[in-house]
Amino acid sequence: MAVNNPQAKALAALLKPPGLTAKADLQGLAKTRGQLMRILTSMQRSYKTGGPDGGALVKRALDFLPDIGGTHRAALTGNLVQMWKEASALGCYDEDHNFTGFITRGRDSGKQAVFEHIVPLELAPRMSLDIANVRLVTPSKSRENGGDDKNHDLAFLQQLKMVEDEIEGRKELKKMEADAPVKKEVPRNKMGETAEEQARLFKLDMDRAGEAAKQPRSLNLLGRLVETPMKRNGYTWCYGIELRNTSALPTEVTVEWTLLGITEIKNLYYILGEGAQKVQLRSAGVQQHEFRTPKPESHYNNRADDLDELPPKDKRRAATETKYRGAVIRVVHGKDTVVAQWGSDATMNNFLSDDPDDKHVLTQLPKLYLTTPYKP
Repeated sequence: MAVNNPQAKALAALLKPPGLTAKADLQGLAKTRGQLMRILTSMQRSYKTGGPDGGALVKRALDFLPDIGGTHRAALTGNLVQMWKEASALGCYDEDHNFTGFITRGRDSGKQAVFEHIVPLELAPRMSLDIANVRLVTPSKSRENGGDDKNHDLAFLQQLKMVEDEIEGRKELKKMEADAPVKKEVPRNKMGETAEEQARLFKLDMDRAGEAAKQPRSLNLLGRLVETPMKRNGYTWCYGIELRNTSALPTEVTVEWTLLGITEIKNLYYILGEGAQKVQLRSAGVQQHEFRTPKPESHYNNRADDLDELPPKDKRRAATETKYRGAVIRVVHGKDTVVAQWGSDATMNNFLSDDPDDKHVLTQLPKLYLTTPYKP
């Protein structure tokens, strides 16, 4: 949304309410003047350059501020649209659509427009910094020159009281939510089953199958790289698989996974991470699993350079990077019956060969995910 509405997102930062003041701030108008000038400029510039008109832009901007309640939102939108229209009627914009506040039309031409509180501070002291309680008028119509409409202002006071109550209520609700104990979400599979429910249903399947459940089953296996290193995943690699039981009988298997890297200079393979996981598949069951390297990308770099036998002070160390090469997955039934296997490409499939060459024997590769320094 922010990508498609850059003007609205920028305006949202200006619309964010400062909150209620403990007492009347006599400098409130002076403090909000610059904010209002930028807001009115944004509204006019959007309208004049083919974007949303002023009112539509404010509504879009408020979508970026979900913490603002409906009453407060209505007051902000109504006041800003009224100010924008008044500023346009008074000619308070220059040729670049900047709000200047300088009146160029009407009886007050040549004077500065006036920002004033709609409801005086003595009646609404806590709203002294909120632009929901500000209007734009000509000097001749300002409260200072006797131009205020007391009936209208008192009516608006009721709306401001509702805004105050809404702000206080939402603040209290947020505090209650923060203080409330967090209910731990119970993980469920795609069928909405908890781990306990899955285990119970698997046991029922196994009991029905009897001795036949002990035989190896036909399984389909697919894999793909799910994540590459980035800040939000701790700079690790993550590989995902989908395992499908094509049989009408349940089965229990072990998924053995290995993620491989390769050095930059000698193209030597090494292990980024490996493991084994028990999996229970019901009849015609499908499961997805993900496997992640146990260490961040930076952990492997020096160890890979050691594997390439680069001297400690070799300048090439600064230029080398940890390189992910691929994944090898085996699914084993019982002790040693392979019922499915997967290599992420043709080269990785060499590690699954019954008679691999010396370069493609998994058990002979260095395990660089270990925390001890690697020694070639």
